[in-house]
Amino acid sequence: MSYEDVETELRAHPRVEDCAVVGIPAGERRPTLVAYVVADGPVDAAEIRAFLGRPRLPRRRIPRAVILVKSLPRDANGRLRRKRLPLPVLSDRERGKAEVFADMSDGVLALCVLGAALVLTLVSRGLTDAFWPGSTFLGGVPQPWATLFQVLYWAESAAFGVGVAYLFMGYSRLERLGRPAWLTALAHVALAWLLIAWWPQDNFYRLTAKTDWGGQAACVYAFNITLMIAAAVLIAFAFADPERERERADDD
Repeated sequence: MSYEDVETELRAHPRVEDCAVVGIPAGERRPTLVAYVVADGPVDAAEIRAFLGRPRLPRRRIPRAVILVKSLPRDANGRLRRKRLPLPVLSDRERGKAEVFADMSDGVLALCVLGAALVLTLVSRGLTDAFWPGSTFLGGVPQPWATLFQVLYWAESAAFGVGVAYLFMGYSRLERLGRPAWLTALAHVALAWLLIAWWPQDNFYRLTAKTDWGGQAACVYAFNITLMIAAAVLIAFAFADPERERERADDD
C-alpha cells in the first residue's frame, strides 16, 4: 500500500527534512501507520501528529507513532530500503487499541458524548438523594424559586455527565492542538473537573453547616482551590505556543 500522501504532508512540516511512512501489521483490519522522520532541529512527535490533522489528512491516515531517526536507510541510487528501517515496539495506544474515539468523526464523537452525558445525568440525578439525603429538599420554598433551584440541580447533574463523558472521549481532540503531552493531559483533566465538580460540590455545601469550619474548609480545598488550579492549567494550555518552544530550544 502506498503512503505517498502521508509523506507529502509530512514533508510540508518546516522541521521535517526527510521521512518515510510504513504500515506495520498489528492484528487489525488495516496496518498501523508508523512515520520515520529525520528532523531539521528539535521537534516533538506529538506536534508532528497534530500538524497532520484535518484538513491535511483524515484521522485514519495519521501515523499512530512518529519515530525520530538520524537518517533513513537508502541504497546507492537514493531509494529507500524499507526493510532496513528499525521495527518499533508499539504500545497498545499506538497500535490503535486505545484510540476508539480518536478515529471517530467530530459529529459521531459529539453524539457519543451527548448520549453518554444524558445517561450519566439521569444516573447522577437519581443518586443525589442516596449520597446526600435532603440536599435537594425544597419544602417550604415558594415559586418561582423552587423551580429555579430544580433547574440548577439538573444543570449540575448535566455538567457532571458531560464532564465524565469528555474525560473518557475527549483527549484526542486536545491532542490535535500540538501542545506538550504533559500539558495536554493536565488540560484534559482540568476541563473534565471544571464540569464534574459542580454536582458533588453544591450538594456537600448545602449539607455543611455554616459554623462547621472543618467541613467548610474541606469543601473549599477539595473544590474551590482545585477549580482555581484547573482554570490556571487551561490558561497555560491556551498560551502555550509549540513554535515558540522550538525556537527557544534552538536558541539554547
